[in-house]
Amino acid sequence: MDRSIRAGISGFTLAIIINLFLPISLGFFFVFIPSFLAAIIAIYISRLETLRDGLVAAFMTYIFNDGILGTISLATLYVANEPYPSFDIDVLTIFSPMVSAVTSVIAAYVGVRLAKMMKPARELPPSLPPPLPPV
Repeated sequence: MDRSIRAGISGFTLAIIINLFLPISLGFFFVFIPSFLAAIIAIYISRLETLRDGLVAAFMTYIFNDGILGTISLATLYVANEPYPSFDIDVLTIFSPMVSAVTSVIAAYVGVRLAKMMKPARELPPSLPPPLPPV
């Protein structure tokens, strides 16, 4: 469980980095892509092989990324003393949290499958006996 928590935190950090370099013109509906990619990469690098650990890492990545970025944007508006911009509620706004939850489960499954397909690390050859002392 400790590895999955570390993977979730590293996934969150990676999602923030991806958000910095992602073009803004991607659209509102595809806001889950940085978290999706970061969760898969974090699970793969951490070599989490059980779906439970993968789900913990993926959900941590998604929740931290959405929560912290939302908090930062609202805090920025508060500090600037600007009103919260109003927007129209449409179908995409309603289904976005559901899509985010479903894609986190998919990211966990894909990351675990990739981690299981990874070749195990080669073991070191058996150690040689110590050299004989000089004559």
